[in-house]
Amino acid sequence: MEKKMKKFFAVFVLSAALIFVASCGGDSKNDNQNDDSDTGDTSVDTGDTDTGDTTEPEDTGDTTEPGDSDPAESDDSDATDPTDTDEPEDPALIQAYSLADAHADAVSEEIVGANTRLGLNIFEKLAIGQKENIMISPLSISIAMAMTANGTENEALAEMKEVLGYGEMELPAVNEQFEELIASLVSADKDLVLEIANSIWLDESISEDVREEFVTVLTESYNSELFTADFGDAETVGLINSWVAEKTHGKIDKIIKSIDPLTVMHLINAIYFKAAWSKAFDKETTFTDKFFMSDGTETTADYMSFKNYENPDEVKYGDYVIAGQNVAGVKIPYGRGAFAFYAYVSNPDFDTPNDEVMTVDEIISNFVEKGFAEYLPSMTRGYYKLHLPKFKFEYEKSLSEIFKSLGLEKVFDAGGMSAAAPALYVSEITHKTHIDVNEDGTEAAAVTDVGADMAGGENFPGFYGRRPFFFIIRDERNGSILFMGKVEKPEYK
Repeated sequence: MEKKMKKFFAVFVLSAALIFVASCGGDSKNDNQNDDSDTGDTSVDTGDTDTGDTTEPEDTGDTTEPGDSDPAESDDSDATDPTDTDEPEDPALIQAYSLADAHADAVSEEIVGANTRLGLNIFEKLAIGQKENIMISPLSISIAMAMTANGTENEALAEMKEVLGYGEMELPAVNEQFEELIASLVSADKDLVLEIANSIWLDESISEDVREEFVTVLTESYNSELFTADFGDAETVGLINSWVAEKTHGKIDKIIKSIDPLTVMHLINAIYFKAAWSKAFDKETTFTDKFFMSDGTETTADYMSFKNYENPDEVKYGDYVIAGQNVAGVKIPYGRGAFAFYAYVSNPDFDTPNDEVMTVDEIISNFVEKGFAEYLPSMTRGYYKLHLPKFKFEYEKSLSEIFKSLGLEKVFDAGGMSAAAPALYVSEITHKTHIDVNEDGTEAAAVTDVGADMAGGENFPGFYGRRPFFFIIRDERNGSILFMGKVEKPEYK
């Protein structure tokens, strides 16, 4: 009787885990240069005399450094390409890069745009007004919801396509795009490890009732492994979590604590990403200084920089005016430059009162309104200052109400996932992330769990992360956003 009830009131749980892990190694390019003092200042000493006030104003939150001189900006055409090397290229690497890049080129602007807009819309609703560190993985959420969409039909499918931004694309075309996207992330760079794994876990009571078409598309387009287990056995929780821990190299060791008596399915996506900065930060130049939080209070942070006041050529900077105030941006690449870390922070004038400084939420809202294309092209190479705080935090949030506010309703009704199995419907969407940014690189993780039941001007050039800032981690080849977040308090423990 219990098994029959489970067939009738089955629960579908879709868990997508996106793990991004990066660390750096290698010799510093500047080790052969003399460093008389480790001040954390990364600008090039031009020899010019600074005529400005060299005393840092108290409690203004000004992001310039005392005694800063004008930057000696380099010509972009003379900058060194991070992929340039005197060593001959390995033919196997050339072939692997060519294949990965071909898959990246095959990913349409439509699907990248849809994933980015979905991520920005969700992030805005989570982040605006919240005085806490927040991070989501748009890629993780997009993969999870694309897999979920394959379990919908009719009005529920039409609604999913509208909310997820697929427009007139048919579901088979969407699946082909995600197949290309996943393939593009494998063997993308010799200086990173990127592993993607998907699995379908079915309870013994429902395995024969799940539609073959649903399983086939997930195994073929998303390379999902298929497992059948007794969900009434407590050991099944351990089996699922062990699979996740293995595929994420232990960075996420648990996505479920228990299995609800009605649950009959788990779909899990796990991605492990470990990369090196193209040029590692110099640990000996890391320094501690003030950080001005959104609530008006001060704390301290450990700021990373480069030796001898010199930035590697591949680091780029942007200076923007948003709502009449200065905003600084920075792009720091990983490996051969196929992936990069971006950050944007308010960079106010000396005399700007704290309560008039542009907030990180205003920066985020501007990105939501105008998109990333407004800012990426204006970034240039040059010897500006770079002070990036080290930070590490975790974040967890339910996305169910957010998706409902975006217009997703049918999938939460009984039968909303009837294309997967009779009477299935989404009951909960949960997202959890972790990130660690330090001198060596970046380590991050994300889990998306979808549960379903059955029935101005440039006054101070450079990037000074001394205020809350907005960041993204991006695939430079086609623009896919892996992670986006804001740092309100850059603690590193």
